[in-house]
Order: sequence, then C-alpha cells, then structure tokens
Amino acid sequence: MRRLLLATSALVSASSALPVYAQNAEESASEDMITVTARKREESLLNVPVPVSVATQEQLEREQVRGVDDLQRITPALEISQTAGGEANGGARIRGLGTGVFNASVSPSVAFVIDDVSQGNISFPLLFDMAQVEVLRGPQGTLFGQGASAGVVKIATVAPTFDGVKVNGGFEFADKGTAGSEFGNKVFNAGVTVPLGDTVALRVAGQYQRETGLQRNTFTNRDNKITDFGVRAKLLFEPSDRTSVRLSGEFAKRIDDAWNFFTVIRPGTDAAVNAQYAACGVTASLRAEDYCSEFPGYETKTIYGASMRFEQELSDNLDLISITSYRQRKFKTESVDYTRRVGANSANRENIQTLSKQFSQEVNLNYKGEGFDLIVGGIYQRYTSLSSPALNGPFNQTTPGNRIGFSVCSYNGNFRIPVPFPPRPGSVLTNTGCVPFVFGFTNGIPNPTVRFELDDTKNSTSAMFADATVNLSDKVDAFGGLRYSRFKNTTGVAYDSLTPTSSGSVKDNNVSGRMGLSYRPSGTSSFYGSIALGYKPPATVISLNNPLPKFLDPEKSTAFELGGRTQVGRVLLSGNIFHTKVKNFQAQSQELVAGQLLSTAKNIEAITSYGFEVSAAGKVSDNFTMNVGYQFNKATYAKGVCANDDVDLVAPIGVCDGLLGGQQVRNAPKHKFTLSGEYSYPVSGSLEMFLNGNIVYKSKVRVEDYISPLFSYKAHELVNTGFGVRSSDGSWTLSVFARNLTKEREPVAYLGNTVEGIRGWPGAGRTARIIGVTGGFNF
Repeated sequence: MRRLLLATSALVSASSALPVYAQNAEESASEDMITVTARKREESLLNVPVPVSVATQEQLEREQVRGVDDLQRITPALEISQTAGGEANGGARIRGLGTGVFNASVSPSVAFVIDDVSQGNISFPLLFDMAQVEVLRGPQGTLFGQGASAGVVKIATVAPTFDGVKVNGGFEFADKGTAGSEFGNKVFNAGVTVPLGDTVALRVAGQYQRETGLQRNTFTNRDNKITDFGVRAKLLFEPSDRTSVRLSGEFAKRIDDAWNFFTVIRPGTDAAVNAQYAACGVTASLRAEDYCSEFPGYETKTIYGASMRFEQELSDNLDLISITSYRQRKFKTESVDYTRRVGANSANRENIQTLSKQFSQEVNLNYKGEGFDLIVGGIYQRYTSLSSPALNGPFNQTTPGNRIGFSVCSYNGNFRIPVPFPPRPGSVLTNTGCVPFVFGFTNGIPNPTVRFELDDTKNSTSAMFADATVNLSDKVDAFGGLRYSRFKNTTGVAYDSLTPTSSGSVKDNNVSGRMGLSYRPSGTSSFYGSIALGYKPPATVISLNNPLPKFLDPEKSTAFELGGRTQVGRVLLSGNIFHTKVKNFQAQSQELVAGQLLSTAKNIEAITSYGFEVSAAGKVSDNFTMNVGYQFNKATYAKGVCANDDVDLVAPIGVCDGLLGGQQVRNAPKHKFTLSGEYSYPVSGSLEMFLNGNIVYKSKVRVEDYISPLFSYKAHELVNTGFGVRSSDGSWTLSVFARNLTKEREPVAYLGNTVEGIRGWPGAGRTARIIGVTGGFNF
C-alpha cells in the first residue's frame, strides 16, 4: 500500500504541475501529436477510441528496449514471459490474458504485428531498428484476426525516406563481474537509408548481440552464451503520388550454447536429489544461474521473412491496400538435458527439429468520406509446423550417445573431462543403457522401443471483415465492425515413423466484432465506450500418454471498455475501466507420466479480468520528459479450476478440489506501476548531460498454476537507470547504464514440483543485474 500511495502521489504531483506549463493547450497538443494505426488507418492518439499505449523511438531508446521481454516496461497492461519454446505463442499477456503453451498449434492471445504483418505462431525474441510500438488492449480480432483475442503489440520499424542519406548505429557493452554486472552483454547495431533516385529509397539495418553468463554449468565451469543477430532490408518504391510499394526481407538467427532447460531455484524434499545437486556444486537460488550437466544444451532458431505492401489511391477517398507475407522458422535441438544432475539417469532431448512456415495474403479497401469511414477486407493465412528427427544432424542412430527424441540414459562414470563447446552429445562422453522416453503405441498399447515422435500440424484461416466509423454529430461518433472467420486444423502424429500414423482434424466458424461510441467535447479531450467479442480457434493437444491427438475448445471472450484522454499542455492524460470474461481459456497444466513431469495444453472453464488504468505521458518541460502509468487488474479463475498441486501429490491425483477458483491468474499482478523519465541539462551550446531511468513495480505474482506460495513471487520493483552526455543536436550519445540496479530476482517462469525441487527460467535484467556502457550516433 505504501508503494501504491507513492506511485499515485507521483502521478497526481506530475498532473498538478501541468497547467502551469499549458499556456495554449490546443497549440501544444498539435505540436506533440502522436499518430497511431491502431485501427489500420492513421489517427491521432488523442482521438482514437481504443485503449492503446504508445512508445516512440525516443522512449524505446531511453528505456533500453533490446528484445521482446523488455516491452513489458512500457505499459502496466503488458507482461512478457518468454521461455524455451514459448516464442511460438509470443509469451505476451495483456491484462492477465495470454498464451504460454509449449504447443505450436495454439494461437497466441496477444498478436505481434510488425510492419503490418502478423507474426502468428512464428514470432522471434530479437527486436531492432524500431520506430514505434503500440500496445492495444482488449479483443482486437475484428481488424487483426484470430491471434488478437486479448490484444495486439504493433511494432513499426524505421522506414526508408527520400530525405537524403541517413546513417545511425550504436553499441552496448557489459562484462560479467565488472562494476557489479552479473552477466555480460555485447550489442552492435547499425542502419543506413539511401535514396536511389526520386522514386526509390532503400534502408538496411542489422543488429548483433552476445549475452554470456546468465546460466553457469558447475560441472564444466562454463557460462552459457546466447547469440542473436539479424538483418532487415526495406525498399520503398513510389512511382507516382498515388502508388506506393514497400518490399521487406528479413533474416534472424539465435544460438543457445551451453544452456539448460530451467535451473533449480528451490531444493525439494527428496534428499537423494539434493545430494546429487550438492555433489556437483549447484547452489539453488532465485538467480536461477547454476545447473549441472554432462551435456549442456545446444539449440538454434532461424527466421526468414519477406513481405510486400502495395497501396494504390483509387480516388481521393478510396485506397486499395494489399499485404503479402511469408515467414519461416526453423528450431533445431541438438541436445537438452532435462535431468540436470550428473550421476543420475539423464533425461535428454536430442537431434530434433521443428520447421514452421506461414503464408498470408490480406486485401483492404479503405474509404474515408464526409462523416463516414469504412475498411472492408479479407485475409487468407496458412500455417504448417513439422516436428521430426533432424536426420542430417551430427548423430541419428540409437546407439549410446547417438539418440533421437527423448530418452533416459545412465553414463559410464568417465565424465570428469570438460566438454568441448559447442557440445556434441557422444563426441567425448559415452553412456550405457538408454531407455527411450517417448511413449509410442502399437494397437493402443505403449511401446517402449519407440525412438521419437513426429508431429505434423496444419492450420488454415480465411476471414472477411468490415469496420466503420459514422459521425453522428460534430462531437459524437459511432464505430463498430464484424469479422467472419473459417478455421481448420489437421494434425498427424507418428511414433518411430516419418509418416503420420494417426491424425485428427477440427473445423470452426466464428463471427466476432465490436461496437461503441466516442465523444469529443473539445479539441483536447475525447471519451469512448465499447463492447467487443474476442475469439481464438481450437487447437491440437499432443500428450505422450495418449496415442491420438485431442483438441482444445475455442476460446471466446466478451469485453467492456470505458475510457478517455485529455491533453494538458504537452502531456496526455489517459484513463479507462475494463471488464473481460473469457470462456474456455486455453492454458497449460502439468501431469506425471512414468514419473516424469510433462506439460500439456488444456481448457480452463473461465477467467474474468476487470479493473482500471491511468497514465500520463509527454513533456513536463523542455528538459523533462515523463511516462507514468498504473493498472489495477483483478484477474481470477472461475470456481472449480484445478491447481497443478494435484500433480505434486498435495491433492490426490484425479481429484480436483477447485484450489485455484477465485485466485489471481498467473503472470498477472493485481497492481502494476511504471514510471520512466529523462532530465537533460545544457552544458554548452553543443553539449548536454542527461539522467534517465524507469521503475516497474508489481504486487505479488503467481508464476505457475500452483496454490503453494512457493510458486508465487513477492511484491517488488525493477529499477533501471542511465547517465551520460550527448550532442545537443542528437548526432551522438554516450552513457553508463544499469538494468535491475537492486538485483531483484523477478522470475520469468517456474516449473517442477516440491518433491524434486522447483526450477526457474532466468531473464536478462529480471533475475540478474547488468551494468555497462552504451553509445550511439545518428547523422
């Protein structure tokens, strides 16, 4: 309560100071107007009747946003919890609603849209060269489709222009153990825009990042390495004033070297397991750093993407827009050690790859007339995902050290030799007695000789939509829209075969939409109210203890919203209240199969989310910029929802006591407060100093669907700051920075049980502190 009162007083104090600065409100509002495309047309943020938060390029740099996980700092409504495999659904949650399922056939609840292209189930953690980020809250399926039942994260990257050659770049450097930094990081980025004549312009941008030491293998005494790099090229062609073509191509790759799938943070009650950890020097801590493995994990993720946006003005009032895109993601696992205990039989996943492809074609007609705006469009999207053995890998046999799929092996004891990096299972160490871990089936009977599982998923969606705004008067608008969607999913499963031996399919149709009213009493204020229906299609569930695929029911939501904005000087004040109920919420539970803890997708009967948000953003003075926001969100499970404690033998297996009913949803703090700002001070005519920082406060957070308090994290703050100098014209900057200054241990995710111990997923700047230097140039 003390922190909440301090946060509220900061917002009130900032607001009370604004009128002094507001000599001409409408003139100042026009000067600092932010344009958004939350409704697929350009509109002033002040007037758009959608709950949306915006982070400009300046704010993204100030808050040191380097990846998807960092986006949760820009608004209280957004939470990100990406883990290994979680990128398939994006890992985002808005107002407590989102998807965190290790299953690529499950659509995200929060859609990531980059340069007008929905990433679908092929998102990626690397972000760079960003120009603006918009976070849309509530169901946005009318315009953005099936993956936007809880909201949209809309990202625009820097576009090519005809304003001459422009070059920018930057770096970040931090060393583990230096100046109190708990892990190391190196970042280099650059971009160049070149006009190729009067009608063609090109922009090429890229980024390289190497993160080291977030995890440490106590067996080899080696730190992990995460390498991300990407490049994007954008070509703008404008042959006439009425025609515009934008081509974009992208490549990105991530290499996870010497990592482990969740590391122990709390010891369990099994003395033998704890002794194995201790013998290997593992210290259980919320830092989630130490693990012990003969074969550290090695994985690669590769993304290819291409898109074309064609826009033709058919008349002064009518535009035709076509967006064509293709994305491909390859996820290859060479080794993952799930047991993470030297000396124990080791559960491993080896030589498996997942290839996902997505094609989409969208066509819109955008009409803007006197007192009436209309968007009519259609879209077709096809997504495929095939998980199978990587037969071209370094090993593809079932002999010891050369296995496919999941297996449990005991080693010969000669493993006190450091493993070369990158590790290759079987290259140095040998093992004896491998028992396949994947359960195949023959005539419905488990077959323990199966080496691997093949999953083949195909989703196709076609939809038509319309969205209109009608001016009822000079101050009142009515808006609304409908979307009709057809969805089909087909999934094949095979055990020890490259051809699916069993399959299932599901089809679904849906009509969703929204309607509302907006009111503008003046040129500096607007208010709105709306009701929206959200939809997420059914999905396939693959379970190792079931020979046939099962299906999740479609997820449907109903949301009510009341909100408003007012411009005071150069600061925009916003507020809204909301209520959302989701039926058949698609989630993930854990189950014991042959003594192993596995994750499987499931439906939760219902979740309700309601509360309010307030925020203020803008320039309090010429030298002081501020963004502050607070959200109260009561997001709870319906009565009768089981906790995963049933799997942990706290309650009898198969008996549901409704332990989570009425409890706060995981990854959904009831209170969240964000504050960021920057103060600059002129040193001379060409030089200025600056101090910036941001604070994120969260009340207690349930990290996993357990009733046990061990699976919740206390109320806490994350503090980030920076101090430096720069040129007055912005051509260069140099500063020192600290993220997670106070060494908070905010978890990304928890996994496991209280018997063998609870494991956690570490996050850069969340579970560990980083301190370093950063700089950049722009001319």
